[in-house]
Amino acid sequence: MKMKKMLAGLTAGTLTACMTSALVAFPEDAEVQKLRVMPLGDSITDGFTGQPDGGYRLTLWNLLKENGYTDNIDFVGPNGLDSTVWDSNGSDMNHAGYSGYAIADIPNQRSGIYNFSEWLMQEYPADVVMLQIGTNDILSSALDGMDERLELLIDTILTYIPEDGLLYVSTIPYMDADITNYTDAYTVEEMDKAVDDYNSEIREIVSRKQAEGKPIAQADINSVLTKADLLDGVHPSAAGYEKMGNYWYKKLTEFIDGQPETPTETESNSETESESEEITESETESSAFFPDFLSGDINLDTAVSLPDIILMQKYLLGKEKISSQAFQNADMNQDNKVNIYDLLLLKRQLFEKVIYIDDPVW
Repeated sequence: MKMKKMLAGLTAGTLTACMTSALVAFPEDAEVQKLRVMPLGDSITDGFTGQPDGGYRLTLWNLLKENGYTDNIDFVGPNGLDSTVWDSNGSDMNHAGYSGYAIADIPNQRSGIYNFSEWLMQEYPADVVMLQIGTNDILSSALDGMDERLELLIDTILTYIPEDGLLYVSTIPYMDADITNYTDAYTVEEMDKAVDDYNSEIREIVSRKQAEGKPIAQADINSVLTKADLLDGVHPSAAGYEKMGNYWYKKLTEFIDGQPETPTETESNSETESESEEITESETESSAFFPDFLSGDINLDTAVSLPDIILMQKYLLGKEKISSQAFQNADMNQDNKVNIYDLLLLKRQLFEKVIYIDDPVW
């Protein structure tokens, strides 16, 4: 989807240049496109009153900052602009958490995120969405059709997730039916079953969408929190939010650094050692014009163009392998990794900041 939007903004001449011209300049001061991350959900995402401002998002951001990720990440969403945490420690507290909201509108009870999800994704584009929703549907005893409402929301979000992005859909934690601040409609066994049934539906939907090739993955907050981690039977305590932040940090960095830090040899690169090291006369001649290292040349055709983006995208999705030389060229920021940041740099270099000249005639 993102790729299609980028191509739609290019003139035919520009696209032709991308495919046929040689790369000659990339300004050192060019702004790097950040990975846009949207925390999306109900009050557990918003951050519950009386707990650290930002809920799990504060722990998540601090971990990202401590480990050198925050220069390349932008939390997005319409909420959080008035957060005191931003002023105190520079955290990015933008989010799309809505206290009291359900999956979709529940007539005469609750508003739902699905009903404005298209506006949300258009106004606050995201590469990664971390969705946790459904707790309030159960509290409202609106169990019928939860899976259908969730799938409608998921389908809307996926419409706007780029092919190299990801939608995480999280399970929800158990609630303590013995604490009746929010509902007295369930016994402990009934409440646990409602949560289990809904989480099973989440897993089924995610599995089915993955089989369809959608950029979606499951997160499992239910495996992280117990009822002992809840403050009021529904919302996490400070310790519970810290557990959530640690979990989301692991999931997000798995997405960012999900590929091996060293390249995997391809079948085409599995010749004998002597064959792979042999350099022909023609290769030697061409290397005078194109050194072995050409940043962004993933398919090793001595140019940087649209097919390199496609190959890097497939590599990050685990659909293709690349050689050692291609790995070196794909490491756009020279940090000895190939991950989503390198793909963002390659896209920006190719479509926005690069200067082209006509191909020379050798």
